[in-house]
Amino acid sequence: MGKTRLHFLLPCLLLLVLSCKDNQEDEQLLESIEQTWQLCETSLSEAGARAEELADSVHTPSEYARQKYDLLTIRLRDKSYIIPSSPDSAIQTASYFEGRKNPVDKERAYYYLGSAYRDLKDYPRAVTFYLKAAEEASRCGEADTLVWQNSLSQLRYLCMLQLNYEEELNAALQTVELAKLSGKNLGFYLTDAATAYEHLGDTLLCLQYCDQSYRVIQKDSFSPKYGGVLAYLLTVYTKYNHYEMVDTLLRHLLELPETRRPHNYELSLAKTYEKNNRTDSAIFHYKTYYDKEKTMSGRYEASAGLQRCYLQKRNYRLAAEWGCRLYDTNDSIIARRAFEETQRARDTYTYYRDKEKEQAIIWRDEALARRNGRIVSFSVISGLVLLCVILGVLLFYNYRKKKFLEEIFGKDKEILERSKELKQRAMINRELTQIALMDNATNNAENVIEHFRKVSAGQARLKANSWRELMTAIEVLYPGFLEKVQGRFKKDMREPLLRTICLMKIGMKPIQICRVMDAKKQTVWNRIKRAEETCGDLLAL
Repeated sequence: MGKTRLHFLLPCLLLLVLSCKDNQEDEQLLESIEQTWQLCETSLSEAGARAEELADSVHTPSEYARQKYDLLTIRLRDKSYIIPSSPDSAIQTASYFEGRKNPVDKERAYYYLGSAYRDLKDYPRAVTFYLKAAEEASRCGEADTLVWQNSLSQLRYLCMLQLNYEEELNAALQTVELAKLSGKNLGFYLTDAATAYEHLGDTLLCLQYCDQSYRVIQKDSFSPKYGGVLAYLLTVYTKYNHYEMVDTLLRHLLELPETRRPHNYELSLAKTYEKNNRTDSAIFHYKTYYDKEKTMSGRYEASAGLQRCYLQKRNYRLAAEWGCRLYDTNDSIIARRAFEETQRARDTYTYYRDKEKEQAIIWRDEALARRNGRIVSFSVISGLVLLCVILGVLLFYNYRKKKFLEEIFGKDKEILERSKELKQRAMINRELTQIALMDNATNNAENVIEHFRKVSAGQARLKANSWRELMTAIEVLYPGFLEKVQGRFKKDMREPLLRTICLMKIGMKPIQICRVMDAKKQTVWNRIKRAEETCGDLLAL
């Protein structure tokens, strides 16, 4: 009897020891993941190295630890400005943590899912999950304060993109109050509030919040991490002629090491020097900023500043040159802004369309449940009637048949749900692929039109497929235009007339069309006249 008990207790003790060892390893891994998460705020490169060291350790522990590690990798990619190709990984982690009680995990997962949708320009869903993150943080007493502040800051940024300055200010003020309580990044969020007041035209409150931000940075001994804020403050104080602050800020900016200079460093210096009539210095910094800047909006500001400076120096040739660059940059900004507005409208439409589909699926499932309920009820009643008539042998037969049918119905239901999930993922992938292709097609279309402009100026020659590429570019930029033109002419339209209409659509003048098509002026005039009579309204840019 004693030997039997011993044989029973030994395996139990062994399992208990192994379980305690696994739990200890799991806790150590979770602690390392949390330390790496916090390290992202101070040293991103070191955090990335530690995450790679942990990669081999996350294959054996609990599912919770694996999901925490996945959320850490999503954070590292977001901090490194890596745009995701789809929100699938963020959706998976958010779905997992949504079913758990830890509010910090929920808050973080919601925030990074919102960031994924923001990077993919799906702004309605981004706003939804940023709001969820902020709501989760406000409901619990152990929130990740930085993530909470970042959620409100991102909401402010999205409101600013939509020109909703009242909501931008509301989110900015909430972030300021939260930063005052936490003591984290207050200098940054005060300038967000100042920017919102500037957008609303309230100069007094804008300057008040700028003063508060300056005092916070001063207490922190003008740390280099505030370089971008100092450059913004320099621009604001210069704009509103607060020269007593300009010299101080300028000195601190110039003392920054080259590796710690903010993105807006050169532009802020250029604007300050221009305001102080130090034109040569302003030109130098405007040119430096123009050469480094990749965005069209930044190049627009630099081109405008250089044009003003050269006009002040009475160098009209260079002023005209930078004026031409300003004009070209403005055209690019308008075209890009139009595309982004169209994209946001499309995302909004997709969002509400998906919501309608989800509601339709819910209604359909409820109808199926009611119908299945009636079927089950009818089957039960029929079975009871049959049980009164049929012999005991048939009773067992009917019982087995009913069980078999229930198993088949359950399998069919699992297959149907899996099929719906796969279709939904395929639809998301197709939409994301289409967005990427539209981006590439738009950029290629602008290149094709620029090539034709060079041909009209005698700087390039037509290629064998140039006309086909032009028509493709017009279809990308003006969807349905060629179909409408052909509908106006029916069958009475030849290739030269169609090409003339395409050149008119991209804004070419008659003399440019003559050069591109190598045709006589009178012939081109006749085609232009016929095109304007038949489809003049379609040719308006």
